[in-house]
Amino acid sequence: MYRVSVIEGDGIGPHIVSLTRGLLEYLADRYGFSVSFVEAPAGDRVKEETGEALPRDSLEKILSSDACLKGPVGETARDVIVFLRQRLDLFANIRPFKTYQGVKSMWSGVDLVIVRENTEDLYRGVEDVGHDHAVSMLVITRRSTERIARVALEMAMRRRKKVTIIHKANVVRSYVFFRDVCLEVARGYPDVSVDEMYVDNAAYQLILNPQGFDVMLTPNMFGDILSDEAAGVVGTLGIAGSANIGERYGLFEPVHGTAPTLEPENANPTAQILAAKMMLDWLGQKKNDKNVLKAAEDLDKAITTLLDTGKTLTPDLGGAAKASQFVEAVKREIAEQR
Repeated sequence: MYRVSVIEGDGIGPHIVSLTRGLLEYLADRYGFSVSFVEAPAGDRVKEETGEALPRDSLEKILSSDACLKGPVGETARDVIVFLRQRLDLFANIRPFKTYQGVKSMWSGVDLVIVRENTEDLYRGVEDVGHDHAVSMLVITRRSTERIARVALEMAMRRRKKVTIIHKANVVRSYVFFRDVCLEVARGYPDVSVDEMYVDNAAYQLILNPQGFDVMLTPNMFGDILSDEAAGVVGTLGIAGSANIGERYGLFEPVHGTAPTLEPENANPTAQILAAKMMLDWLGQKKNDKNVLKAAEDLDKAITTLLDTGKTLTPDLGGAAKASQFVEAVKREIAEQR
């Protein structure tokens, strides 16, 4: 039995998370594993009701679960997801981006992953703000850099064996340190081709030649910014899922926000579903569960089929399908695979 804590989030979050839960229950029944969901309320609405964006009880539920499935959170993101990344030591933020034939984009053949250090850099929160000044400390440590470099290099070994280290070493000495430590770790992976790129050039090349990237290894803030650019390259944030992974815990969420003005049934649940797919991958590998891994594989195939063929697209992708209709279409595709 897999115990999954659930943060529904805000805006479209509760609806797309509910649909994704139903899909996970379908997969569990079909592939022969068990999953139980534990509500862990957090976000803007919860803060309005309780005075806390992440109540202690919710944190305890997350800490005692096998994984956390999170929907988008609004203005309280710093108190929820940024806090959880540091509290649970979720040092690796994995954000895959690929093009699909049925999703409008200027590009085709894009398949890259941004591997972002998730706990340090300017987002560490070491700050001082006064009447006439504001100071934020950029924190980079050897331990965290070595960990994230290994994650990127191991991932590259399973992909096209290429890593691009993103930095701003020509201006900031902390990024010289980040680059040099990454290069030290890379020497232990002779089969991986490693290059480096200033972040401004990386942003340019991501528009000019996105097919040239395989794994992009970044410090925290650069990875955050480049992720949204990469989503634009492949067509939309609506198909961008992500994983926050540590040595013990895993939290999985869409890259997009809450879309508070959007009717939830008109939302695109793909990013939330792909986050759940990444959760199944992580659980299956961690627990050596072939049934869970097969469910993740077939879920990915179903999503790919729907987005490549342009069948049952949601309004943001030019279709007319409701969120619930898209999820039902995913189930049908899975059923046809077996």
